[in-house]
Amino acid sequence: MGRVTGTRLVSIDMLSNSMQHPSDSGLRDRFHVRSLEHQRPLSTVTMAFTVVAFLCFIGARNLVDGPAAPLAYRLGCALVLALLVLAIPRAKSTWVFGLIGVAYSQVLVAGLALNVAGVAQPLLWVLPAMVVIPVCAAPLWLTPTHFVAGSALLYATAYALLFGAPLTRDVEIVVWMWIAAIGVPTSAVFHFGFYRFRRNHFLLESQLAQLAATDPLTGLQNRRSFVKQAERRLDTLAPETRISAIFLDIDNFKSLNDRFGHAVGDHALYEVAHALMEEASADDSVSRIGGEEFALLLCDGLTGALHLAERLRLAIAAIERPDGQLTASFGVAEHRSGESIMMLLDRADEALLRAKHSGRNRVCAERPLPRDALQLLVDDAAGEDGAAVRRHRWEDYYLTSHFQPLYSLSHQKQVGFEALLRGEQGDGTLVPPAVLFAPKPSSDEGALDRASHAVHLANARGSLPDGAWLFLNILPATFIAEGYADQLAKLVRAVGLEPERVILEILESHGGSVDDMSRAAALYREHGFLIAVDDFGAGQSNLDRLFRIRPDLVKLDGELIRATSHGTEQPILPKLVSLLHQAGMLVVVEGVETTEELILAVESNVDFAQGYLLGRPAAEIAPPESVHRRIDDAFDVIAHGRAHQHALFESEVEPYRAALRLAADALLAGVAKEVAFVPLARFDRCISCFILDDSGRQIGQEVPGPAWSSDGASLQPVANPRDARWDHRPYFRNAVLLPGVAVASNPYLSLASGRPCIAVTLAVQFAAGRCVIGVELDWSALGLPWPAGE
Repeated sequence: MGRVTGTRLVSIDMLSNSMQHPSDSGLRDRFHVRSLEHQRPLSTVTMAFTVVAFLCFIGARNLVDGPAAPLAYRLGCALVLALLVLAIPRAKSTWVFGLIGVAYSQVLVAGLALNVAGVAQPLLWVLPAMVVIPVCAAPLWLTPTHFVAGSALLYATAYALLFGAPLTRDVEIVVWMWIAAIGVPTSAVFHFGFYRFRRNHFLLESQLAQLAATDPLTGLQNRRSFVKQAERRLDTLAPETRISAIFLDIDNFKSLNDRFGHAVGDHALYEVAHALMEEASADDSVSRIGGEEFALLLCDGLTGALHLAERLRLAIAAIERPDGQLTASFGVAEHRSGESIMMLLDRADEALLRAKHSGRNRVCAERPLPRDALQLLVDDAAGEDGAAVRRHRWEDYYLTSHFQPLYSLSHQKQVGFEALLRGEQGDGTLVPPAVLFAPKPSSDEGALDRASHAVHLANARGSLPDGAWLFLNILPATFIAEGYADQLAKLVRAVGLEPERVILEILESHGGSVDDMSRAAALYREHGFLIAVDDFGAGQSNLDRLFRIRPDLVKLDGELIRATSHGTEQPILPKLVSLLHQAGMLVVVEGVETTEELILAVESNVDFAQGYLLGRPAAEIAPPESVHRRIDDAFDVIAHGRAHQHALFESEVEPYRAALRLAADALLAGVAKEVAFVPLARFDRCISCFILDDSGRQIGQEVPGPAWSSDGASLQPVANPRDARWDHRPYFRNAVLLPGVAVASNPYLSLASGRPCIAVTLAVQFAAGRCVIGVELDWSALGLPWPAGE
């Protein structure tokens, strides 16, 4: 154990040192290129300012008497200088930038020589420029080579053009003192000091960038850097270039950490990273994606990537761990045209999962592209004797379709059929769903999904009733697959249907983000498809998913039709249907198996229903027979039941109405509320009697009844009704709209008691103003009638 930990510390130490002192032969070139990007703006401004100063110098010379060089020559020098300034932003290399600087200095010296020609003391004019120009130009030279060459040529040209006349000893001493003792050393200090500053800044910037892009344990690229670099490579990928990805995961790595400690686990990760770097080429991108997962991106096809993955598997299998040898599982995928890096990695990850599920320590390749669904239709149409083939060969069995009808409850007729995939043996025996849809390393769930669409459309051809919808189940991964919207539309039209008659039913499954499905839904709608979301209320289904995808229909999970609210056992289906209708979505209820469930679906205003009571899945699309009569009977039951329910509720509430009117008369006669509410407060279900002012705030204390309970302490922050304002409640608004009439509310969950309650209220005009008096009743007991609308 100590030896392993010590080795790990040495390895990490070496990695740290290598990061601090990178041995990069191209570092100098990259530094100069980076300096060029930084220097362009500064050089452009400085040299442009020098052109302006030179023009001022020309203007000053024209104020002095004596022979002078032609003005056109001097302005020509200014024009050449301006053109060189304009060339700076277009300099793509450090050498071009340096040549521009040398040319600029030579033209500037020539212009100075032309400008001082004919003056009495030319050195008086140019000596300051010969000192200032090299000093100001020193920081602008990108490299020491440029600085030395440019400065030497500047002084040589200046000496040839400006110092031709003999000088007195005093003047000569002054000139060389300014140039040799001040100008040259100062410019050298400026250049090398600024150069060192820029280099240190670049090294620090490079080190920070490396740290941000590197996994600190292994020294490999981290996930963010890997994805960013891969995106750049794919964006600049030549059409003929082949790119593949390898995804690998160390087997049983958690047990290594749990049994032997994280130091041993870290050492194993470092050894795996070292093995990857040993086998990968310099052009390959190698990354630790996270945890014990690694990824490689290489310029090779699938075959070459599989060979590399096998070499990596053997290399990792040679690494020791305290209880044996390390192993890893690999997934390999080749990039497809138009595919993003994340899609490529997802396919490699899928292959990795198959490697894990099939025993670990192995390499699995991506699944091949499925056969084109249109080709399936062609094959099916070319059956024996020209008859349509009703099943398609798939692995060891055949795929075929069963159709289950959906009914419009309001229209009491069939409006569509859901196509359900079935597997059959050669003798017609059905394959169990657990076998048909079981994940297998050798098969592709997405391919099965796409094949099912071709099979269903082939079987629906000619048998789907006119005007009826065909519901096709589709996995989220298939739904968002690039180009599948166009392919499916082509497929539908190939069988003589229009996309408007096909409803795509997105299954409850993993495989696509909500954003991706929302974007894909827009593409399918452009073709005319309708969209449905299946099994809402199960799995990952939620309202956010619905509101983002905006389906045309929502299919509710069958369990929702049997779900009831806590305490009262009242069905929640009516409220849920109302919510979805308000969101602009039609509602389908699945799993209708009894007459009671059908009645509830009708009563809840469900649009479409499906289930064994209305029709079982079958290979042939059967006529509706007497189903419409069963639906009509459900409507009759509801119509009669609604009147009976209303009568029951009214008979239950009427005594409270009468007692409330008596209490109102007593209050108008001046009786104290504690006395006026006594008869009403004696009812068993009475929680409390209260008076609300015109703004809905409670006046004084409520009068408690037998159902009053202080156990509502769990809702203590909202248990005191006197702290609240109640004019937004329906029982207050309805009483105000019908003054003098005792009105009963629908059941609601009381904030004060935490129980289902109803309120009976009455608006009364007192001398001091209008008030609403009322009583809150406990309506949580089972068997109590609810309003028919509920």
